[in-house]
Amino acid sequence: MRIAAIFAVLALATMATACANRTGDQTIAEWCSQDASRGDTDICKQHRDTEEVRASLGSRIAEVFGVANRAQSTADQAMARNVVCVTRTMNSTRAGTCDPGYTLTGCTQTRYTRRAGGMAILRSVNDTECRFNSNVLEVQVRCCAMGPNPPPATMVRDTAPPAPQTPNPTPVS
Repeated sequence: MRIAAIFAVLALATMATACANRTGDQTIAEWCSQDASRGDTDICKQHRDTEEVRASLGSRIAEVFGVANRAQSTADQAMARNVVCVTRTMNSTRAGTCDPGYTLTGCTQTRYTRRAGGMAILRSVNDTECRFNSNVLEVQVRCCAMGPNPPPATMVRDTAPPAPQTPNPTPVS
C-alpha cells in the first residue's frame, strides 16, 4: 500500500512539473504567438485579458497623475501669491466688517446666550461685511488680503482662543 502511495505522489509531482514547464524559457506572450492554434488555449486567453486590464489601468493612472500634477501646480501658484489673513473679533455688534484692502472670507457668531437673544440669523454677506438680524455678543470675521504689502489690520485678535475649561477625557483601553 505504501509503495502505491509513493508512486502516486511521484506521478503527481511529474505531472505538476510538466505543466509548470509548459512554456519553457519563453514568456507567455512568446509561447502564444509561436503557433496560431495556441491562441485559443486558456492560458493565452487569460494573458490577453490581463494585458488589456494592465494597459487600461496604466492609462487611468497616467490620467490621474496628470490631474494631480495640474492641481499641484495650481496650489503652488496660489501659495506664491502672498495671501495674508487676519481674524477680527467684535463684541456687541450687528455687522462684522473688514478693513479697507481686505476681503471677507468667513463670518461666525462665536458667543451667544438665551438672555441676549440666542443665535442670530445671518442676513447678508458680501466682500466687505456680514450682517445679522440683531446684535450679537461676539462675531469673528476672517479677512484676507493678497500681495506683498498688505494694508494694516485693526482690531485683530493676537491671542489664541481660551482653552476649554473641561479637560479632555482620558482614553480607556
